[in-house]
Amino acid sequence: MTAPLLLFGGTFDPPHRHHRTMALRAMELLGADELLLVPARINPQRSALPPAPAEDRLEMVRRAFAKVPRTRVSESELRREGPSFTVDTLRELRRAGEARPIRLLLGSDQALNFRTWREPQAILEIAAPAVVLRPPHTRESFGRAVGDDRRWLEWLLPIEPIDCSSTEIRRRIAADEPLADLVEPAVEQHIRSRGLYGACSHRPG
Repeated sequence: MTAPLLLFGGTFDPPHRHHRTMALRAMELLGADELLLVPARINPQRSALPPAPAEDRLEMVRRAFAKVPRTRVSESELRREGPSFTVDTLRELRRAGEARPIRLLLGSDQALNFRTWREPQAILEIAAPAVVLRPPHTRESFGRAVGDDRRWLEWLLPIEPIDCSSTEIRRRIAADEPLADLVEPAVEQHIRSRGLYGACSHRPG
């Protein structure tokens, strides 16, 4: 069986260590050949632009995953105008000759909103989801939420949920609170050097 490509998209605003931990564990469980990170220009599920500019989010993703082997960062969604639709990215990959099976890494919150995405059935025809629980979801509550569509439980990966979010990291930065080990040092360095999210440059970590 051909090893799949694992596609991990999102705003990454900023990318945190759970993003990396989750992606690495998913790669291991799926036997993925490569991790493709796709920062979104604009999240279609949100009306506002991401707090950090696209070029900064791209740089932070590169820094966050710099030491992870078999990883590539795509600028495809950042180059496209308007909202970043996953179905467009998947079709672009196939047009470019990507022949491997594709798995789409999703949080359980995204999975429960999947029916609202653009052309969800077309997405499923190209890529099978790989779902990771996010607090407060448990396997039981997620199973109840998906109802009769039991495929989502089959796509659920046995990865323990970690309570870590980009929203909380932005709050800590704005409040000048320490980030502990929530982001890679190189990511924090970029945040502070660029003054992102209201960051002060003096705090070392």
